[in-house]
This record gives sequence, C-alpha cells and structure tokens, in this order.
Amino acid sequence: MKFFKEKYVNLGAALVVSAFSLGLSACASGSSASLSQEPKADSVALVTPLAPVSASTAFETVSVAENKQIRVVQKPTLASLDFAAYYNNPIRLAGKEEKPENYTGKMANAKLEEYPFPMLSHLSAAMPDVVEGRASISWEPFAKLIYAQLGNDSLNILLNSVESVKWEEPEVFRAFQNVTRTWGVPMSDGSVEWWVEVTPALWTGRAPFYGKLNYKSYGETSEIFNFYLTGEMNGDDAMNWARTLSSYWYPTLNTDLEPHTAGAPWENGKPFAVMRGNPMGTPMWIGFEVPAFRMSEEAVRAKFVADSLANSGEVIPVDRHLDTSSAFRMETLNSLKGSCPANEATAAFRKSLAAQMAKLPKEQNAWAEVDAQGNKVEGGFLWFRRNANYLLAEKISGQDSLHNPLPRMVELKQYLDSLGIQLLVVPVPVKEEIYGEKIVPGTAADLCVNPEGRAFTQELLEAGIDVLDIYPSLMAAKAGDEPPRYSYQRYDTHWALPGEIAAMELLAARVTQYGWYAESGAQPGLLNMQETSILREGDLVAHLPDSEKAKYPADTLNVMKIYKGTETYKGGKNAPILLMGDSFTGVFESVDQKSGGPGSLLAYATGLDVQVATSWGGGPGVRGRMMKMKKDLQSKRLVIYMMTARDFWQSPMEWDALR
Repeated sequence: MKFFKEKYVNLGAALVVSAFSLGLSACASGSSASLSQEPKADSVALVTPLAPVSASTAFETVSVAENKQIRVVQKPTLASLDFAAYYNNPIRLAGKEEKPENYTGKMANAKLEEYPFPMLSHLSAAMPDVVEGRASISWEPFAKLIYAQLGNDSLNILLNSVESVKWEEPEVFRAFQNVTRTWGVPMSDGSVEWWVEVTPALWTGRAPFYGKLNYKSYGETSEIFNFYLTGEMNGDDAMNWARTLSSYWYPTLNTDLEPHTAGAPWENGKPFAVMRGNPMGTPMWIGFEVPAFRMSEEAVRAKFVADSLANSGEVIPVDRHLDTSSAFRMETLNSLKGSCPANEATAAFRKSLAAQMAKLPKEQNAWAEVDAQGNKVEGGFLWFRRNANYLLAEKISGQDSLHNPLPRMVELKQYLDSLGIQLLVVPVPVKEEIYGEKIVPGTAADLCVNPEGRAFTQELLEAGIDVLDIYPSLMAAKAGDEPPRYSYQRYDTHWALPGEIAAMELLAARVTQYGWYAESGAQPGLLNMQETSILREGDLVAHLPDSEKAKYPADTLNVMKIYKGTETYKGGKNAPILLMGDSFTGVFESVDQKSGGPGSLLAYATGLDVQVATSWGGGPGVRGRMMKMKKDLQSKRLVIYMMTARDFWQSPMEWDALR
C-alpha cells in the first residue's frame, strides 16, 4: 500500500525558514538603527575575566542554585537570545576546564606579537576603542544565519580558523581558544569590519585578547546584521528558537527542554523556556527569561484554571479494546530468525570499525567517511561515536538493571495493556548500521552488520512486545539513493526524506491492520501535503576537530509539510494515537520546517489524528512525560514508541521505572 507520492524528490528550491527569519528581507531594507549602545556590566559568573557586555545584547544572570541559572534578556532579539545561550554557558563549558593529558604548553610563554593568528590583525590585550559600547554577538549562530540567507560561508570559515589554531600542538583535540564575542563595525562604504574577543582555554594560562578579522562583509550582510540586532521576536518565535537550539545541541550536550508553561514561575524567575543539559553526567539547567513574556500572578492562576478545565473536560475517553492477534508479531519474529548471523564478515566489520575508533582522540565523537586508501571522501558522510559503539555492543539485554531496556519495555506494555492501549515499539536503526559499506570500506552493501542489535529486536518480540522492524525497508530505500541525496542525512544522525518515507509507509500500513482501525473514525484524505526544501546544519559537525568543521556547511534537504486546510497540521489531545520518543519524532515535526515529521506524515497516511511527545534528551526520558499525560491517555488507542536504537546500549539516560 502506497500512502505517499511516488515522486517526492523533485522539490522546489525554496528555502523554508522560521517566520522570524523571513522578516529579514522585509525589515533589513528599512532604515538602519544605530549600533552604538551604552556599555552595561554583565553579572554572569565567569570562567575567565571578560569585559563588560553591551546593553543591546547583554543578559542578566540570576543564580538559582549551583547547577541552575536564569538568564534574563530585556529585548528578545535573535542576537540577544543567541548571546544568552552561547556566552559563557556552563552547559557548553562543562569538562573543558581540565588540561588535556597530551598538552605540553610548547608556546605557553609566547608574547602577543608572536601569537599564531594570521587571520587577525591589531592584536591587543585591551578592548579596542572601536568596539567600546557596540553590540557584541555570538559568532556561530550569526554565521549560520548568513549562510542560510546568502549561501556565503566565508565568515564561518574564518572565525572557525581562529578557534582551530593549535599552537604547534596539533595532536591536542580540544580547542585552545574560543571566539567568545564578535563585533560588527559598519564602515562609510557600507561594508562591515569584524572584531573579535578570543578567550583562551583556562588550562593554557593565557588571558583574553582582541583583534580585527582580515575580512569585510558587504551588501546584504550589513542589512541582515542590523535586523539580527534589532528585530524582536514574539513568544512563539522565542519558543521555536529554544526548541530548535535544544535539538541541535542534544548530541553534543544531551540537552532537552523541561516541561514548563512559558512565562510561569520556575525557581526564582519566570522563564519562557528551561533547558536541561547533561554533557558530563551532572545535569544543569538554564532558564531563558524575557520580561515581556512573563505571566502575572493573575495570568498564572487563570492558566491553572484553564488547564484544569481542559484536563477535566477536553479529553474524550474512547471505548477501546486491544487487538490481541499475534499474527503480525510472529510474522516479524520468523522473518528475523537467522537473518543477521554473526560470522566472519561481521567479525571483520567489527574489528575494522573498532580500529577506526581507536585512532580517534578520546574526546572526538564524530569523524569523516574515508575510502579504502584512508582518504577523506569529499562530501561524504559523518559518523557518530555513540552509534558506532552500538554496532560493537555485546548482549544488549545483559546490561545492568539501570540500562537494560528489555524489562522497561515489558513494564510499559503491561501498564498500557491495563488501560486497553496498544503498544508498538519502533526502533530506528542508526545510520552506520544502514551504511556499513561506507563506514568500513570493502563491506558488502547488503551485509547485516549488527547481529546483537537484531537479536535484541528478536528478544522484544519473544517477550510479547509488538515491534515494527523498519530495518529491511531502510536497507531497500538505500538502494534508491541518488547522491548527494541519501536515506540518512550526510552530516547528521537523523534520516532524510527517503528513509523517513520508507519507515512511515511501513508504519502507516501496520496501523491500518489493527482490528480497531475500522471503528476508529479514520478520515483519509482530510489532510494535504506540500513539497518543499530546507537548509539544515548537521548535528555531527560540532563533534569534529575544529579545523574540519567549516568543511561541512548546512545541507539542503527535501522535505514534506502537512496541512489541514490552510493551517500547518498539529495533533491534539483527543488524538487516538500518541507517537512518543526521542529526536526522531521531533525532527521535521517541531523543528526545521515543522509539521513534516513522523507524526504529521502518519496522520496524513492513516487519516487518524496523531499527538506527538518528544524528549530531545533521549528515548528513555519520554516515559516520564507520558506518565504526566495520563488524562490524554484516555483518548488513546495506540502508543507508538519510536527511538534511536543506539540508546538501547549504554544510554546516558537511565531507564527509570514508570511512576
């Protein structure tokens, strides 16, 4: 059964960006606001001494506890929010204060004029007069915005080269310094000069210094820069900003957004979003607060009353019954048996993959595709260490009780069974599992390289759990790849449209096979689908050595977008299906172009409303969110648990019990 169009790859070249970003073309053409501002001291606790931050992008930090902060931004411009997120963020700095074992300090005593930064001029230990009082920004998000709007990656490449300088110690993986602040200085000819503050790592013993980038921007860049500094967001834009940031930082910093009503009290403030990060095993929280988005006590009480009424009256319970047929499960189980044997070929694959990983610095979590001769493949894939570790896993159900997913899945099934709700588990194979021939050159393209992962799927089925095995469909989709378009994104951990469509075809077919589908009130054809494209920065780029990051710009991806009439689709509380899980449920659904992820595509294909619950911090964490949605569960016939299979092995998030 085909639910989606056969031809979904011939998409238009239009780039979909957020509503806020779309304002660039309109607002940037207006009169330019002055970039000169009065300086204002920043109250953030600093790792190294930093100069005052300009009022236009400054934020005030309120220390709530040792591991909690609230960052208050007066004006919700994109520049201000980005700066509050990137500047001296303890989540981003965690673990970077320790001196690398192989650091020798070869140039520790170098004088300022001897610093190896040919891309900079006018080096000084003091802040230059030309930037005093001007708006400082974080360069990473701004450089990405310039690339998204203009396709120009020059600023990103040059600033990245500053952070890539290794002081004659190339074997040290960790960055010796970061560009912590950037200033754009408009010139009389309409160009923009760029000045930077460079903050060396604490373990180098060097002080921050300043310099001018040997580079100027012209034309539209200055207009975009002005709008970046002055265009204010509304509450919805700000939430989209926080959601997107959390999703991109997740692979590197294990970030997620806490369930929180925007503008309601949290600790000692009223943030519109609360981000949790856990990059080093110790969770930290940062709330982002904007005075204009705060809720008054009256509004909080009104919201509480409204939520109480909604929770008590909105959800319509359904008279449901379980489909107890085991035919599909047994068919899947029989197809798995003997399909992925451990043999000489898989042993050779594991040995070669382990050898590749052994060559990586222990702090490097991603690396580039190489050919049989060991040369990097231009435009090739990036690989993720945690995904590769999953391919080298031992018996998955043999892990300790905190990390073994099998009893947790059984527990979840028993709970949902007691409510009369069907459970369908959808493990998403990692990219490295589908493209074994690319990560280990010489591997047969059809070799099943992950016997232990496939064996665990078999164990789930044998335990009575309904599992949708999408591995064969993804392998088949790979055969239709048309480079540079693949079933998974080249620079990212997630699938691309061909892989997503292959999985959703199978999932939609499974949903329509349940005995209760005929009485579910499905309305196929109610929604409509449009084709478009987006620009997405790969989430693996941040894991590369600093000198390689600029080689992997944002990728243009073909995507779908689902509409109900003229409005983008979003499932409601009375949806008969809950799709819950990790970022695979959220990518293209609640970030990027939105309303084109698995939830929207499943609703389009089946004619059933689909509610989505995403834990960006990992699949194991979404169980707790489901338990907080008990009222919503009254309307559910099916819970689909979709998550990356890598978290079945040594997940950094423990599988805590249902409660």
